[in-house]
Amino acid sequence: MTLAPSLASPAALFRKLERESYRTYHSRSRVHKADHFFNFCVTAHAMRDYFLEHLGKIHKRDKDPFHAEWNTEPLLVAIKDIANSSKHFQLRDRVSGERKAASTMGVRHRRSKFIEIYSDGAGKFEAIAAEGQDISVKLSDGTTLPLHEFTHGVMNYWRDYLRQHGIKIKRQSVSQLIGSAA
Repeated sequence: MTLAPSLASPAALFRKLERESYRTYHSRSRVHKADHFFNFCVTAHAMRDYFLEHLGKIHKRDKDPFHAEWNTEPLLVAIKDIANSSKHFQLRDRVSGERKAASTMGVRHRRSKFIEIYSDGAGKFEAIAAEGQDISVKLSDGTTLPLHEFTHGVMNYWRDYLRQHGIKIKRQSVSQLIGSAA
């Protein structure tokens, strides 16, 4: 069952991923930023299932080569670890049921400096330095990425991957992206 009409294809789920990234990045509350980040990770991890369903890959033996490829990409490993450890409280081995350590080295709240840009609508812009909540992710390869770089890296991966497999992503309007459209 899909949440019709918005989540009926890999492209539609990708557009949801963009909206989750926007919400995550622009949330000012530490709690809300964490909530939106969790939603981003769950949506990004669901891209695997949507893509495989789109291709008609429903048997484990048909899915395994894709998962093997995705499990070598540190960004997608982090997405999997964050989504599954949050959804299931604890990562466990599928066969033994024993606790399993995440490959991702860490996810941390932090404060970062930003530049806020304001426009009067008549062509005048003002840039103001600000500080706010942020999240950083330390990947399995030791790379640490701030939230914006992490979410955009994940979205770039999926955008390119879908394009390589003939799935076109239509741009959504800014009003749809930021939630001001009905």
